[in-house]
Amino acid sequence: ALLRENSLFGVLSLLTGQRSDRFYHAVAFTRVEMVTAPATSVRAAIEADTTAGLKLLQGLSSRILQTETMIETLTHRDMSSRLVSFLLVLCRDFGVPDE
Repeated sequence: ALLRENSLFGVLSLLTGQRSDRFYHAVAFTRVEMVTAPATSVRAAIEADTTAGLKLLQGLSSRILQTETMIETLTHRDMSSRLVSFLLVLCRDFGVPDE
């Protein structure tokens, strides 16, 4: 996944309640600040404030949409169309308007 500011990753086990054997790895292309939180603290925050749960849901929904777009892009087109589609996704999600 390509993430932007205030994005979440590594939350699958939090939602399923089951321990995950997945290993998450991040590579930053720009300077970042990364914060970790124990699953128990995140769950407590969601239970105490529905806004926290809604923010988490928005973030996860965005990731699902990005994943669906990438799957569609990579599976249903020839190589040049895939490249164009991927560049358009990057422009939409990370582009900065310029003259």
